[in-house]
Amino acid sequence: MSTTLEPSRLSPSDQGALRSLVDALHGSNTATITVGQRPLSLPTLALGLVTELVEHLAAGRSVTVLSGEEEISPREAAELLGVSRPFASRLFDEGQIPSRRVGTHRRAFVKDVLAYRERQHAARRAALDELAAEGQRLKLGY
Repeated sequence: MSTTLEPSRLSPSDQGALRSLVDALHGSNTATITVGQRPLSLPTLALGLVTELVEHLAAGRSVTVLSGEEEISPREAAELLGVSRPFASRLFDEGQIPSRRVGTHRRAFVKDVLAYRERQHAARRAALDELAAEGQRLKLGY
């Protein structure tokens, strides 16, 4: 199940509280929350996620939380990847992003779309590293 948080729905006092929370979370690697009367330590991974979520909301950006096991359409995959819907559909059809058909509709797991995005980022980084090395080798002054 996905959940979208819209900063436009926050009151001015909520927005101020988020900005204070961002200040408190920056640079911190531990946090304790109190649920009822019970203090609980927030695991490092959860702290990182909470920090990122709060930073985006405080900056006025919408945040959507998706499960890796959730299935999404080519349109939703396109939004996640920052590409057009036809391009995302082609990625599904070519098998670059594993997907399945539900009737006439295509669906892919969020984790597979994110894995594709990470492979693309890694390929871009490798290409840039190669170009930088070539520039150094040719003494282009970069």
